[in-house]
Amino acid sequence: MMTAVRTTERLRLRPLDDTDLPHLYAMFQDPLVMRYYPGLKNMDETRRWLEWVQEQYVQVGYGLWAVELLHGGEWVGQIGLIPQLVEGVRETEIGYLLRREYWHRGFATEAAIACREHGFETLGLSRLISLIRPENEPSIRVAQRVGMTPERIVRRKQYDHWVYSIARPNPPA
Repeated sequence: MMTAVRTTERLRLRPLDDTDLPHLYAMFQDPLVMRYYPGLKNMDETRRWLEWVQEQYVQVGYGLWAVELLHGGEWVGQIGLIPQLVEGVRETEIGYLLRREYWHRGFATEAAIACREHGFETLGLSRLISLIRPENEPSIRVAQRVGMTPERIVRRKQYDHWVYSIARPNPPA
């Protein structure tokens, strides 16, 4: 078992590895989980996604993590920090996607707060965002619980997205 990057009261967050491929594929094949994304991912697309995430660990030093229950080890989903280019500006997004059987239990908020702390305290980032389709009310609520506020709407991949953001409190001078 790979060492956890972060743990919370109920969750273990760790780098995604090749053993996560079947979990990712199953989640990416769930139409309800993927309803705010352009479409479902087949196995080849899922494999490329996982390879891209793993490249981010090397290129930028962070990326999405696997989320597992701390007690029991069940695979809950993926969450983490993702480099994004938003209207020509490099940003770091807190992104989250959980298996539907783990919705409405506070796991996304708990893990997103751990990602916020990692971004600010460990990586020293000054700002974090989340890109959320306006109709995705559950994700909007998670962003709000993390302390993010709506900033503006941008067009990405043929859809409008809210940019929710939070600045690091008391950044170093």
